[in-house]
Amino acid sequence: MSRRHVVLLLPALILVAAMGLKTAVTSNSTLIAATPVMNGPDPAPKPWNGPDPAPKPWNGPDPAPKPW
Repeated sequence: MSRRHVVLLLPALILVAAMGLKTAVTSNSTLIAATPVMNGPDPAPKPWNGPDPAPKPWNGPDPAPKPW
């Protein structure tokens, strides 16, 4: 490896290690970062103001088609 690669790689590794250490120290979770909640499934959300009404046509029902 050339000297240029070492000069670029060493600070990058130090930066990655520092960021990982900061994340490990400041996180409030256990060793597993994304621990699922084991309380059962989430309940279905309730509508805010009841069910949606059926849409009404803008100008009344469609007329019956005329024969050819």
